[in-house]
Amino acid sequence: MKILLIHKFHYMLGGTETFHYNLAEALTAAGHEIIFFSMYDERNIPCAQDKYFVSNVDYNDSNLSTLKKIKMGIKLIYSFEAKHNIEKLIQDEKPDIAHIGLLHRQITFSVVDVLKKYNIPVVMHLHELTAVCPCYTMLRQDGTICSDCATKGYWNCVKNKCMKGSLAKSVLAYIEAQFLRYGHYYDKIDLYIAECNFYKNLVQRAQFTHSPIIKMNNFLPIHQEYKAYYDQDNYILYFGRYAREKGVLTILKAYAKIHCSEKLVLVGKGSEEDKIKDYVKEHNLEERVQINGAIFGEEMEHIIERAKVVLVPSEWYENGAFVALQALAKGKIVVASDIAGLSEIVQDGETGYLAEPGNPDSFAVAIQKALSLTETAYRDMSEHIVAYAKKRCDAGNYIKELCKIYEKLINEKQHKENR
Repeated sequence: MKILLIHKFHYMLGGTETFHYNLAEALTAAGHEIIFFSMYDERNIPCAQDKYFVSNVDYNDSNLSTLKKIKMGIKLIYSFEAKHNIEKLIQDEKPDIAHIGLLHRQITFSVVDVLKKYNIPVVMHLHELTAVCPCYTMLRQDGTICSDCATKGYWNCVKNKCMKGSLAKSVLAYIEAQFLRYGHYYDKIDLYIAECNFYKNLVQRAQFTHSPIIKMNNFLPIHQEYKAYYDQDNYILYFGRYAREKGVLTILKAYAKIHCSEKLVLVGKGSEEDKIKDYVKEHNLEERVQINGAIFGEEMEHIIERAKVVLVPSEWYENGAFVALQALAKGKIVVASDIAGLSEIVQDGETGYLAEPGNPDSFAVAIQKALSLTETAYRDMSEHIVAYAKKRCDAGNYIKELCKIYEKLINEKQHKENR
């Protein structure tokens, strides 16, 4: 099969991009041809299709004129550039099927119109909840979880200025949400894939589409080693974005309550970095907390391997939680928030420990449980975790199942064409 992967970022940015490239690698290894459609960026990974990519869109540029802001607002909702470029790509490459990751606001659903025009089946991954919440996080400005748009309508996005506290951006997000929903764009997708039952059920309850939604566990790279690492350095690890919804301040507060010899190591980057550094300094934790920037590749793998416990303290509706899966594959005990997809990945007391999101006391108790295990109990739990991770995250099984889905959709389209 020739598979068109559509995702608005073509460089390593976060978990969704990790999934995107893992998927491309695994499908290629299975003998399929992969082509890409994305947005231009100087950080992009080179590929043969980059001449078709859409121009970069930065909605945070404060130097834009009013006219340019209006034009950009229209492009946010429906990009004619993306529509034109993907049509040229389809005419030249003739893909059998398209698999969409993220496209809101940069690529837009204009590309779906072209895919339907050429009768190409479309699968979309539910990496986030933009269809349910125009600002996609389902968080209010104060960081609390909000379901108002899902239950009471999209206008609540404007009412609460959910898009970064900006009325203008919130209005645009509201218009986009209304345009997509009442233009029945979500019904133009042939199949949705959710990485957890929580996302699947939430989207189904919102009734924004009549298309089927299935759940498939996230997977790890085809070259992933499933092995328990017992040789440890004396630290607890958080790695990921330094963002409010990721709960880093919660684990700092929890760690300050614990009397232990283990250091807390933080790896990442993001908007909360200054707040994190300030908290560490104000509470005299400089000797106990090590703050690092973003680290990737083999160096990051080694850091995970040497950790005693890995923390995933998300305070929003986390989906497939790739960081948790990476840790489990190495036999690491994961202490995570009892929320959304994390509750389905981490089995409390078996593959890790769950804590109440945003509650430092609850996290302190869970971390202490993990640190108090005897060496024998830790080894037994690690072996169980590795077996669990391999069964849940094996790339080969995932790709076999996914290709069956692709083939079924392609055959159904061809059958309709021949009728």
